[in-house]
Amino acid sequence: MSEGSGRAQMERRLIEKSVEDEAFRQSLIEDPKAAVEQELGSRLPEGVRVVAVEETAETIYLVLPSTSMAGAEGVELSDQQLESVAGGGWIPSDTLADGDCHE
Repeated sequence: MSEGSGRAQMERRLIEKSVEDEAFRQSLIEDPKAAVEQELGSRLPEGVRVVAVEETAETIYLVLPSTSMAGAEGVELSDQQLESVAGGGWIPSDTLADGDCHE
């Protein structure tokens, strides 16, 4: 498994669980770092911040890579480094039930 696919699988797992489990979704909204740590079964580094946002019909979020990685060709992060940060995901708003969107 490539390092990039490890992060993608983790993100997909978190997003899928948030769609299926309303309590988990609320914990991601209220305390995303704790929710991710609980799901991964390990603590994230002290300085890592996790932010979870929900899209609405009127707002779309794009997650951009850090500019510090720009021009860093050939630099790869380990699976542990990739898994220590939960990225955002995209769920089309029309797949959510009315009232599922929070801002």
